[in-house]
Amino acid sequence: MSKHIVIIEDDVIIADIVKDLLKEQGYHSTTLPSLSTIENLIDLKADCFIIDEQLPFVNGHIICIMLKSRPQTRHIPIILVSASDSLEGYASQCKADAYFKKPYVNIHDLIALVTSALSRSTEF
Repeated sequence: MSKHIVIIEDDVIIADIVKDLLKEQGYHSTTLPSLSTIENLIDLKADCFIIDEQLPFVNGHIICIMLKSRPQTRHIPIILVSASDSLEGYASQCKADAYFKKPYVNIHDLIALVTSALSRSTEF
């Protein structure tokens, strides 16, 4: 069974590119333009989250904090992505498992980061 990656990204073009590349690597993914409720994210039963920092309504690091505070989702790897110069600080603040800077110079590096995060999460 393929791993399920949830991509929370308000830029439809970026979300589609990431989704297509993940599909090429055998991953199943769901894209969301923003957070509706934390319960909806839990119900998706993700194996990994890729969350944009700059989202409408709720920033990515806040979503990360909410997911990391829930027993059902605290073990799931979260990759925070953004063009913000403060990305590393946000990722540290919310205890994201990794972060990746936009613009994506080499999108395949993001896919490699997902694979690495998933392999680390299965070690526990």
